[in-house]
Amino acid sequence: MSKKNKATQPSTQKLQNPVNQHNEAKTQNPKIWFWACIGVLVVAVFIAFSGGFNNNFVDWDDNAYVTNNQIVQKPNGNWGKAWTTHVALNYHPLTITSLMLNSDIFGADNARPFIVTNTLIHLLNALLVFWFVLLLLKNKDEESIPMTGKPLFVAFFTALVFAIHPLKVESVIWVSERKDVLYSLFFLLGSINYLKYLHNPQTKKYLTYSFLLFILSCLSKGQAVVFPVVLLLLDYWNDRKFDTKTIIEKIPFFLISLLFGVIASSIQAGDNFYGLIKSLDNGDYVAVNTQHNLWNGIKYSAYGLSQYWVKFFFPYSLSSFYPVTLWKQGPLPYNFPFGIVFTLFVVGAFAYGFKKSKVIFFGIAFFGITFFLVSQILLVGGAIMADRYTYLPYIGLAFMVFYFLADILEKGNSQKYGLLAILIGFMLFFLVKTRNQVKVWENTRTLMTQRVDLLPADDRAHYNIAKYSGEKENNYELCISEYLKCLENTDSTKLIDVWANIATAYSLKGDYPKAIEYYTSSIKKEPKVGVHYMNRGFQYLKTQQPEKALPDLEKASVMTMKKEDRASVFGGLGTAQLNVGKAAEAFNNLNIAIDKENSKDAIHYFNRGVARLKLFNDKTGALTDVKASLKLNPNYADALNGLKVLEGTK
Repeated sequence: MSKKNKATQPSTQKLQNPVNQHNEAKTQNPKIWFWACIGVLVVAVFIAFSGGFNNNFVDWDDNAYVTNNQIVQKPNGNWGKAWTTHVALNYHPLTITSLMLNSDIFGADNARPFIVTNTLIHLLNALLVFWFVLLLLKNKDEESIPMTGKPLFVAFFTALVFAIHPLKVESVIWVSERKDVLYSLFFLLGSINYLKYLHNPQTKKYLTYSFLLFILSCLSKGQAVVFPVVLLLLDYWNDRKFDTKTIIEKIPFFLISLLFGVIASSIQAGDNFYGLIKSLDNGDYVAVNTQHNLWNGIKYSAYGLSQYWVKFFFPYSLSSFYPVTLWKQGPLPYNFPFGIVFTLFVVGAFAYGFKKSKVIFFGIAFFGITFFLVSQILLVGGAIMADRYTYLPYIGLAFMVFYFLADILEKGNSQKYGLLAILIGFMLFFLVKTRNQVKVWENTRTLMTQRVDLLPADDRAHYNIAKYSGEKENNYELCISEYLKCLENTDSTKLIDVWANIATAYSLKGDYPKAIEYYTSSIKKEPKVGVHYMNRGFQYLKTQQPEKALPDLEKASVMTMKKEDRASVFGGLGTAQLNVGKAAEAFNNLNIAIDKENSKDAIHYFNRGVARLKLFNDKTGALTDVKASLKLNPNYADALNGLKVLEGTK
């Protein structure tokens, strides 16, 4: 390292407290400020995130990770599968194991224990950030970490921003992002142990601990593979020579990074890593977009970089999803030039920092290293950016900002108290904003509503609101309204089941003519899907039009259907035939529904009893069927009346 660089090393001596606490109080009991900072961090995290403890799972990856994940739902006997399978194109066995532990101890029906666990891990991470920064600012001649003055100020506010920044909500409150908080836990612990190794080079155990923690971090999320580069940055910060020893000791770290990189590449490409890691789910997940060109990658990455830095100070227009298509429909085209200019500015500041300011170089480098894999230079999925991508990178920005703010406050000028007031105001603003953002994640509808506030033409968000409103809240008016917005915004080939879903909502609402209208549209869109004919046939039965139901149900009965639908098809067909006077055909199809397809529908048993009477005058058989019908539905009025008639004629 050059003499110039050494000369610009930030001073970490004990300095006057930036918040103007009396020196006498500091020297008498310096630990009081240290423990006060820890107390504030603990309280702040719970104030910020406790409002989300009663949130629900959301219909966005939580199905893959928990609600429809067979090994998380039933962990006993499946622990090994967490290590031989991947979920949503990600291999993170330690994360899945942690979710399985949650399920095993507290059950998997309620999101609360998962969210509380995420929050507790996040709290640990905030405390580790506090410790990490104190170690960064520890003088080499000090035996213990600094507990007062500038180092404490920088460490505390860096950790506080990490703890309560609104962009952290996605990583903490979203159950599926357990991987984010968990990999960061081991990443920070590994970094801390490496710093302890640098402070005590003779104590090799800290290097070993760092290596093992790095492996655990990679097993929690593949993004941890940048850890060895962070170690090189920590070497730079501590003025360590980049000699043979420095490089050799990193080789095991880089080999682990290479291994997990190969695993990730294999899985993202749709392979199974030589048969060792198979898919656990059948979801449709998008890996790297092969149609994505380098110029678009530069534009998207530059835009994301500028937005992340701006949102660090002013977290506005937050969303769970920032689609790439936003630039076609929203204000982003005007921001792309700004993104490029801003990126050039950051690169210039980075170069300046290397020569003139160690703090600027370290802060930007830490952000860049931990952000690079999610920068969208290689587009993954359809998002241009994501709040969760800032979870670790913001440490670098916060460290840089508060280091220089501490310098300003130490000068003791007249603006000091005004700056402190603004700083406290910002922290309170972050706290309130975070609490509000936590409420956004209450359920799928509230989450997706925020998305359409940002981009009204987001058809996928409208689709999810409609689905949730109909299935979970029985709000069919909102359900239909949101599905209709999908039809306004999207290419009909993308959300092909919208028409059928609208029809179902109308049917559940009791508006059968409208249901018939939209099932007809479904048939026009997908003429080879038998379930559409089946459902339209049922609507005709409900409107007393068996003659129109008959051709639909006949067609559905010879088409490929799910097994669970076949009983309904043959039972409905038999019902329609019975109502048009075809008792023999009805009896045969009702037999198929009940005896072959194992129908549990009370109507099918009652109608077979009616068919028995008409065909064979079999009162005994009819009575058996009617009783079976009432066993399935004791309040079935037709069966109750039929029972009275049959028992009265015995």
